[in-house]
Amino acid sequence: MGQAIRMNTKLTGLMALAVAASLLAGCNEAETGRPLTYEKGVYKGKQDEGLSSDSRDQLRQRMSIQAGGGI
Repeated sequence: MGQAIRMNTKLTGLMALAVAASLLAGCNEAETGRPLTYEKGVYKGKQDEGLSSDSRDQLRQRMSIQAGGGI
């Protein structure tokens, strides 16, 4: 009977260790710090950087070409 109790104690300890390991594995560093609550229609991410005037000019040229116009 004493051996059965020791076996049960070891099994319980191993199960507790497995549960703890799985919980710690869920704490991925990439997952921390992300928003957990969301509001409909509200963007809470980082604000985009503005485009330089050179980038805007290049986009206008591409848009003109795709629309069928020339440069």
